[in-house]
Amino acid sequence: SKKEDWPMSKLIAKNVFQLPKMNLLVLTTSAFLLALDVILYKIAIGPAYFQLSFGFLSMACIGYLYGPIWGGLLEMISDILSFTIFGSGAFQIAFLLTAFLGGFIDGLFLYRKSVNWLSVVMTQILVMIFVSLMMDSWLISVLFGTNFKVLLLGRLARVIIQIPLQVIAIFYFIKALEKRHVFDRMRLR
Repeated sequence: SKKEDWPMSKLIAKNVFQLPKMNLLVLTTSAFLLALDVILYKIAIGPAYFQLSFGFLSMACIGYLYGPIWGGLLEMISDILSFTIFGSGAFQIAFLLTAFLGGFIDGLFLYRKSVNWLSVVMTQILVMIFVSLMMDSWLISVLFGTNFKVLLLGRLARVIIQIPLQVIAIFYFIKALEKRHVFDRMRLR
C-alpha cells in the first residue's frame, strides 16, 4: 500500500507546517483576506443570541492558501483588529489562543490540496465543537464567572446548526474558486 493510500493523506498535506515565502503577493493577499475576515465576522444574520456570521469563509481561504501557522497568526491578528476597530466588550488575550487554533485547524486540513468533503467536515467539527463550543465556552465561564454547563448547552444548538451549513458553504465556495483558478497565483505549491 502506497503512502498516498493512507487515509491521513486525504486530510493532512505533506509539509503542512511550511510557512509561505514572504513576498509582495503573499503579503497583499494576506492583508486582503485579513480585511475580509474582519468584515465578514461583523456581517451576521439572526438575533443576537443566535447570530451566524460569514467569517468562516475567509478563515477557510486563509488556511487553504497558507497553511496552519500563517492561518493561525492571521486569525489572531484579525481578532486584535476586530477589537481595535469595532471595540466590542473587553479585550481578553486568552481568546487569541482560540483564534489561532481556528486558523490553525483550517490550515491543517485544507492546505495544499483540492478541497474535499472529508477535510471540510473534519475542519468544521474540530473548529466548531472543540474550539468554539468547548474552549470558548470554558474561557467565557472562567473569565466572566458564568456557568460553563449553561453556556455549553446554550451554544450547542447554534453549533449543531452551523456545522452542516458551514461545511456546505466552505466546500462549494472553495470549489468555485478552484474551478475559476482564483487561487493558482496566490498559493505556495
